[in-house]
Amino acid sequence: MTSDRTEELINDMKIHVLSADTIGRIAAGEVVERPASVVKELVENAIDAGASAVTVEIRDGGASLIRVTDNGCGIEPEDIPLAFRRHATSKIRDDADLQQLETLGFRGEALASIAAVSLVEIITKTRKNLIGIRAVNVPETYAEPAESDPATEDAPRLETEEIGAPDGTTIMVRDLFYNVPVRKKFLRSARTETGQIAGLMEQFALSHPDISFHFRADGKEKLHTTGSGDLKELIYRIYGRETSRLVLPVRADDGRLRLEGFIGRPEASRGSRSFEVFFVNGRMLRSDLLSTALEMGYRTDLMQHRFPFAVLHLQLPPSDVDVNVHPNKMEIRFTDSQKIRDFIDEEVHRALHGYELIPEALPETYSEQLQRQREEEADREAQLRQESVPEPFEKARQPVRPAGISHGGYEVPSSGASAVSLHEDRIPYGADLFFDDRRIPSAGPAGTNDLTEEEAPQDDPAGAPAGRPVQMELFSATDLTPPEEDRFLTREKAASFRIVGQIFGTYWIVEESERLLLIDQHAAHEKINYEKIMRRVTERGGASGSQLLMPPRVVTLSGREEEAYLRCADYFRQLGYEIEDLGQGSYALRGIPTELFGSDPEELFRDTVDEIMGERLQDKPQLILSRIATMSCKAAVKGSTLLKYEEAQALIEALLQSEDPYHCPHGRPSMIILHKSDMDRKFKRLV
Repeated sequence: MTSDRTEELINDMKIHVLSADTIGRIAAGEVVERPASVVKELVENAIDAGASAVTVEIRDGGASLIRVTDNGCGIEPEDIPLAFRRHATSKIRDDADLQQLETLGFRGEALASIAAVSLVEIITKTRKNLIGIRAVNVPETYAEPAESDPATEDAPRLETEEIGAPDGTTIMVRDLFYNVPVRKKFLRSARTETGQIAGLMEQFALSHPDISFHFRADGKEKLHTTGSGDLKELIYRIYGRETSRLVLPVRADDGRLRLEGFIGRPEASRGSRSFEVFFVNGRMLRSDLLSTALEMGYRTDLMQHRFPFAVLHLQLPPSDVDVNVHPNKMEIRFTDSQKIRDFIDEEVHRALHGYELIPEALPETYSEQLQRQREEEADREAQLRQESVPEPFEKARQPVRPAGISHGGYEVPSSGASAVSLHEDRIPYGADLFFDDRRIPSAGPAGTNDLTEEEAPQDDPAGAPAGRPVQMELFSATDLTPPEEDRFLTREKAASFRIVGQIFGTYWIVEESERLLLIDQHAAHEKINYEKIMRRVTERGGASGSQLLMPPRVVTLSGREEEAYLRCADYFRQLGYEIEDLGQGSYALRGIPTELFGSDPEELFRDTVDEIMGERLQDKPQLILSRIATMSCKAAVKGSTLLKYEEAQALIEALLQSEDPYHCPHGRPSMIILHKSDMDRKFKRLV
């Protein structure tokens, strides 16, 4: 290498300090990935500010405009420059506060990162101030840090002015990634980005049912929640009537952990984990641990590759969870993962099996669902029209807009400072978004407020600013009490059961009063065998009963098959398998569980090992035992097999005495129910 080239490399590799502009853009890459990231950060700040109503409006999927308005506590005028500075926050004061986080935000990076890659305008007013402040970051230009004021270091230059505004904060983000063309190039279509934000807003609504959320995209209403605190109402609104009809309440509290929300019946299962929604201390997140615990709670009630529907809130002491994992705050760590997994597993299983999980045979058709939904909506609207409107709502319908704001334009009050306005041809700040939400108290002329001095929130003695959320009962308006059930499978009703007969050589019909029970004989027999095997293992605490094979069957396993078997060899033994290692991958099957006698032992063993190879079995012994027993229950009577009446009677009696007779070990329903009223409706006897 020549000396000139060496000298050039040395000069190129000299260490130098990056500019504040470059640092801001690099940091923004971790926080601001797409428009939905901006909405997430701004809405979380609104929630932390104690807002009871949050309005979000976007244009072009959020690339052109994102506007977030709240009626929270607002920002003090002197704190506005700090709000744009990285690592400046009101949420924590030192590292000790990281162990007791009760807010969604705490890093102090959101607004600074957003301002680094977009044009940001903020209008804010606190309750105690007479007039609001409007501030705009000047793009591409950073102020020189003042020696006497280190608070302005790395902060963008702001141009501010006084302005009439309601209590709370509005932040407008325009031209996202205008100065990072590579990032802007990788944005998806406006429709895709809008869908991402819509999904995010739905999750915010589910995480805080006591807050009213309003979302508009390109002038069209996408979501508007009441903030009533009723979680089931939100499930109805977001996921539809059919899903809300199939959810069951969950409420559990062990003194340190609290689990509340709704889980879906097995027939509400989905083909992906997208409908497993979790919140920890009000924070939306992704967690393999929580998904695994939820699915464990369903045991054998779900078919393979089917996943439960759930909206669950887990509350635990902040010291038991670490949210400081990634800047997007979507990942967390628990100090005692095993305890949380076991808690959710047991409580979900207990809640699920507090009900008869018999699917209905004749669900409503799509047209019938639409008709019923229209009737319910009409009834609800009629009821709302008849109800009297409370005082705050009445005032908010025809608000007196603060000075300086017009409905269709942007009016700036006269002041000494020059007015700063970006993209005046775009949607200006106005009351059209803020005041049409009836939950937001109206504001009078600048400096006035509907709240009296006694009603206005005050700083608490501990020094927490007004508007900071406090721990409260999240589901005060949600009925999590298990409803009364007219159970079908009871000892009293069993005496009146009448076996009508068998159809298609597979299904048995049982009549009781005005209901019919259709039972799948194969699924029923599988369930009976499964529970017998598991009961023997549980009661004996060791090996289940075995039936010796004469002569033994010899099977040869490949390397992968042998590894899968050896991993679970102890559990095979507990279930009643007697297997001898002959060496070089050959094994002798000398005994199988008593319940499986009559099946092909070699085929059954190979099928079980094959399924183990494809499964990620948990390290919990009971679950592994259950899984192997599930795979082994293939000795049941097959479909299209004609049974004698006495055999069917014995089978049905054994099924009805099972702990969980509703599903076979593979998650298929073993029975479905048909109501006389459903048949009458199909035959138009009932209209």
